[in-house]
Amino acid sequence: MNAIVDKIIAGHDLRFNLEFQCDEESGWIVVHVVELPGCVSQGATIEEAKANIANALESYLDVLLETAIRNQAAQGKSLDAPVGETAVMLVRPRFEVRA
Repeated sequence: MNAIVDKIIAGHDLRFNLEFQCDEESGWIVVHVVELPGCVSQGATIEEAKANIANALESYLDVLLETAIRNQAAQGKSLDAPVGETAVMLVRPRFEVRA
């Protein structure tokens, strides 16, 4: 978890492996993000499944960052700005589906 948070904070591109499976009963496409247990979505088509997993991934990473920030605050850590004030900034990466 910390490696992913560090990459997000540093502004690095994140690449994830997606695993697609066809649900035999419904015919829907189920997609898992291999590196993030529990990050799963589905769609009637592969295109819909990709769009849905992009939304799920964004929400997953939002929670991951919020948890990291809360944990840091609970440990009494703060970020010192150059002017001597503490600031918090939320940066939301732009998510793109490339396949």
